Amino acid sequence: MKLFHQILQFFKLLIPLCLVVFYSSCGKDDTTFLSKTGNTETFISLSTSDTILYAVVDNAKVPVYLSIPKECGNKDYPAVVVLHGSDGMWKNNNPEGGIMSGQNTEWRKLFDDNCIIGAYVDSYSPRGTKERTGKWTTAPDNFKISSQFVRPRDANAALSLLRNLKFNDGSKVVRSKDVGLLGFSDGASAVAATLYNSKSTPPDWEWTQKFNEKEYDTSSGVRNPADIPVDGGFAGGVFYYGGSGGYDYWGSNPCSENALNNNVYNIYAPMLYQIPADGYLTENTICSFNLLKSRGTQVEMNIYEGVGHGFDFDHLEQSYIARNSTINWFKNILNINSL
Repeated sequence: MKLFHQILQFFKLLIPLCLVVFYSSCGKDDTTFLSKTGNTETFISLSTSDTILYAVVDNAKVPVYLSIPKECGNKDYPAVVVLHGSDGMWKNNNPEGGIMSGQNTEWRKLFDDNCIIGAYVDSYSPRGTKERTGKWTTAPDNFKISSQFVRPRDANAALSLLRNLKFNDGSKVVRSKDVGLLGFSDGASAVAATLYNSKSTPPDWEWTQKFNEKEYDTSSGVRNPADIPVDGGFAGGVFYYGGSGGYDYWGSNPCSENALNNNVYNIYAPMLYQIPADGYLTENTICSFNLLKSRGTQVEMNIYEGVGHGFDFDHLEQSYIARNSTINWFKNILNINSL
């Protein structure tokens, strides 16, 4: 009887462990979240339309809500990783409910209609908050959910998850090179940081941030930006009304006279800026866009008159024009129009 009890206890421990291995992946170092050989695979049913998988990033179990379109006739799909804004990802700020906010649900419908997989990454709840408010807007707590150096690691983890995702017949779910990135507000700042060309960092550069006139460095919790994934990064990203200063993370304010020499921000993939004319973050984003243009990078910008921050979910004419523009842009960079 004692032996039977020990065996039963073993299997009680083994079953949850197997589930964690199946639904989540973690790596051996700071910037690779699946195995370095790329052979960590996750299998889903051919009939799956919604599921939540997990990626372990810095010991945080990050939920990734997947939406998979049906009746597209695809053997594999393009995909877009979506990074939420400061209000979080879930309806009524309830991650346990597993229901996304209205904005994300609307984008899911857009992706379904265009045969694109959506991968929605919850960066907040696994780190102890549902919104970026109060203490989470400033150091040191902001470092735990930083859009400059934490959330890009979440985005890259979701990218690796998609690339290693297979249907249960062994076929790949996602076309590895056709994965884009979309973010809103704080999530847009994370899109910009995820696409940062880490290979362009000057050798003597020191990563710091400034909150309330106090400067913090790596000894205080600031981290280096995420490296470009070894098997290639995103095909490109769309930036909706985020901030571009990064608390001086990239160096001089992009609007300053010495930004060209003292701001290191650059990107490795194309980016589309969707910017409200009346947004309170618009000025420094326009400056960042101009800085990137001067460096010869592939950037585009649309400015929408008569709207402000958060206009994507205002259900105005400008909101729908921007969404249509975004989908068309993704169709181009994700090779949808050519199929």
